[in-house]
Amino acid sequence: MKSPQLLRLQQQFLKSLHSGPTPWLLDQIVPARGFAKPDEVLNLYLHRAMARTVDPLHNVFRSLHWLLGDEVFDGLLERFYAFSPGEPLNAQLLASEFAGYLSRLDGAALAALKVDPALLPEGLTLPQALVAGAMFDWRCMWTSQANSRRSETVDALLHRLHHRCSCWSRPRLDRGTRLCDSGVDLAGWRELVETKAPRQPLPMVQSGCDGSVATFLIHSTQDHEVRVRRLAADEARLLNHCDGTHTVTSLIHEASFRGQSAEATMGLLRRLVEEDVIVELQEQFKVVTSPTEL
Repeated sequence: MKSPQLLRLQQQFLKSLHSGPTPWLLDQIVPARGFAKPDEVLNLYLHRAMARTVDPLHNVFRSLHWLLGDEVFDGLLERFYAFSPGEPLNAQLLASEFAGYLSRLDGAALAALKVDPALLPEGLTLPQALVAGAMFDWRCMWTSQANSRRSETVDALLHRLHHRCSCWSRPRLDRGTRLCDSGVDLAGWRELVETKAPRQPLPMVQSGCDGSVATFLIHSTQDHEVRVRRLAADEARLLNHCDGTHTVTSLIHEASFRGQSAEATMGLLRRLVEEDVIVELQEQFKVVTSPTEL
C-alpha cells in the first residue's frame, strides 16, 4: 500500500539528519509517555541513526581512535556526520569520505577537537597526526579487503624463481599491498594499538640516512592477516618496481649500480616471496591499447 504521507515523513526525516528538523515533521510526532516535547523524540531517533551510520568507522580507524581517545574520537565522528552531505552506501565509501574530511579541517575545527598536545611528539603537527592515522587505517582496511592475485603457493613461486627462465618474469605484489613514506613509525603505532597499550606520544621514525622518514610496507598474508613493517632501503627500492613492468633481470641490473650483487638481489627476491610479499611472477605482458582496458 502506497502512502504519500508516509513517503513525506521519510523524506523529512532523512532531510533532518543533516539540516535539522522542519516544523512540519515536529507536528507529526506525538510524544510517548516520558517525553515532554516532540523534538526530544526526534533527537533520540536522529542520534540512533547517526550512531548506526558512523559505527563502522570505529572498526576501521582503530589507530586514530587509540590516539584521540573515546571522547575526542566520538566528537570527531559527530562533526563528520553533520558535515557529510548524505548517507554513503557502504563502510568503504564512508571511510574514504572520513579520511578526506580530516585532511580539510581548518584551524578552528582543529582547535575544537581539544587534542592533548602531549600526545604529539616534537615536530609533528596535529593535521599531520590526523591524516597519518586516517591514511594508515584506510590502507590497512583496503589491504584486508582487496581481491588477491595469488594463484600459486610460496613453494611453487620459489621453484619457478630458481628456473633460468625466471630472468624474464616480472615480480608483483598483491593488489592490496601498499608502500608509503612516513615520519611516524607506523609499525610501532600498530603494535601499540594491537596490544591495547595506554595512550602515549606517537612513536616517530629515528633519524637515519634518509632523515626522519622511512618507507613502510602494509600487506596481507594468505590468512588475511594484515602486517605492517618498516623497510630497509634496498627492500623499498625493489618493491617499488614490483609492479609488472620490471623483470628480474632489470631489478638485478638496476641494483648493480648501487653496489648490490646479483646473488644479493636474488636472495632478497626469495626472502620476499617466502614472507608472502611477492605473490606473483608474471610472464605475460599486456599492452594497453585503449582507456577501457586499464
